[in-house]
Amino acid sequence: MKYSEILRANLKLKKQVADQKPFNVRILGDVTCNVLSDVVSYHLFGQGVNASVSLGNYDNILQESFRTEGLNAVIVHYDLYAVLAKSDVYCEDLSDAQIQDVEDTLKGELGMVLENLKGVPCVIFDSFTSAAFQINPLRPNRIKALARRLNAFVEENRHPNTTVIDMDTVVSAIGRDACFDFKLYNLTKTLYTLDFNQEYVRTISPLLLKVTGHAKKAVIFDCDNTLWKGILGEDGFDGIDMSFHSKAGSYYHQVQQMAVWLSKHGILIGLCSKNNPEDVQQVLDSHKDMALRNENIVVSEVNWNDKASNLRQIASELNIGLDSLVFVDDSSFEINLIREQIPQIVCLQVPQAIETYPAEFSRMVNTYFFISSSKADLEKTLQYKQQAQRNKSRREFTDMDSYLKSLSIKVVLNVDQAPEVERVSQLTQKTNQFNLCTNRYTESQIEQIRSSGTRHFISASVCDKFGDSGLTGAVIVTKDGQTARIDDFLMSCRIMGRNIERVIMDSLAGLLKEAGCTRIESAYIPTQKNKPVADFYDQCGFKVVGEKDGAKSYALELEDYTPSGITYIETRTNK
Repeated sequence: MKYSEILRANLKLKKQVADQKPFNVRILGDVTCNVLSDVVSYHLFGQGVNASVSLGNYDNILQESFRTEGLNAVIVHYDLYAVLAKSDVYCEDLSDAQIQDVEDTLKGELGMVLENLKGVPCVIFDSFTSAAFQINPLRPNRIKALARRLNAFVEENRHPNTTVIDMDTVVSAIGRDACFDFKLYNLTKTLYTLDFNQEYVRTISPLLLKVTGHAKKAVIFDCDNTLWKGILGEDGFDGIDMSFHSKAGSYYHQVQQMAVWLSKHGILIGLCSKNNPEDVQQVLDSHKDMALRNENIVVSEVNWNDKASNLRQIASELNIGLDSLVFVDDSSFEINLIREQIPQIVCLQVPQAIETYPAEFSRMVNTYFFISSSKADLEKTLQYKQQAQRNKSRREFTDMDSYLKSLSIKVVLNVDQAPEVERVSQLTQKTNQFNLCTNRYTESQIEQIRSSGTRHFISASVCDKFGDSGLTGAVIVTKDGQTARIDDFLMSCRIMGRNIERVIMDSLAGLLKEAGCTRIESAYIPTQKNKPVADFYDQCGFKVVGEKDGAKSYALELEDYTPSGITYIETRTNK
């Protein structure tokens, strides 16, 4: 897109998200970052985020790093080209003493900046790079060495909320000549081109989507000419091609390999294809060239229904929003159908130049998915398969209570457990439907809660006869004398519908009574996704004490609390 098109689009898109809670981003840099600000805004607006992007004062990173109140994310960009351009000595001719002085000065600033920003939920720190310099690759270069030493210092001193972006990788993605505008730098101190800023924002996109709760959760594939070359119903079992050893089939095989890897890192993989289900099942079971197998797939709608209906069914079965899906298909008709009928779904059309398919798929993944290696994410595919077993079992019962009793549900509540900080943080960043206030917390913020003495987090781990759902619920509470305030109450969509939230509230009320509390205050803040829990506190006996713009404040005298009476869920609390 041209810059003028981005500016016009921002005016339109901002109006569409104006009713959402602002997501405040500040950019700190020693080069002019106005273009970056507009590109970040455009990307977030397009994902349904009410972005409020501001610029710190030019070339004043240290002083601006003290101003963090109300910020959800900060982007920090120090640039060696801008630093060394202040000297009238050619960079290659700087003395060792001058290089050391630059390094010492920057390290002194960096240490303070990283410390000042440790309370911001998300800090994106651009690595130092020598890419803007014309460097002779045949000889050692002190600017490259300086960049390496500064990057090592940042890595050693960063806090858990800070992610370092490899700027050399971003530059290499589009080429050095496409990244820098030296004429514009001399005029306005704008060093980076629009092309670079767009590539950079695609790179940091998963981080921004993660902390706003807008990261995608599932990739849904068509089959014919998407997972393999050919049409199964016409070419037959032996006629389709996805062989790693064939010229065309290898590209499909590479995409399948990536899908398998994604399934092992918390991304849900599904099928939505117009085919005979038994034919596709035979391919999954026994085709020798198939990399993607049943164990990697959590949901499948293989039938002759229209794909828009099937994708709605998939979202319902997974209990996630339609905007959590990415759909991959080779047909322009099907892609346009989904874009028109369900615009929330991101679509990727298999390119006609099939050799570019793996790269396009990888690019899509890198833009919309935050890849995690946490234990909970590594087990997610298995947990969704277990959920499918629960759904199948549900159909055998005529009433819900009998079904829930048959599950043998167990809930373990842990209070302020250090090993659970990472998972609780992750849960706050991903959970949207059962989330009463929808605050997002980093690991460092959860750790601060754990060690504060006045705030606490209670985690809920759930299992039943079908398997272990893991840590799937959390409550964050602030204690002030005899009053406790529930700052956040959230549960994964995977365990909704089992009355687990009611027994968590029962246990929470008991814990607070033991701690000497006599009153609980809480709130429901509406979003586009948490309407299913709008009356949760009402169901628990809380009284509305204030209401504004759909948000409700609640209070409950603990002596008036009536336990749920649910006996078919076994609970245990560890303090």
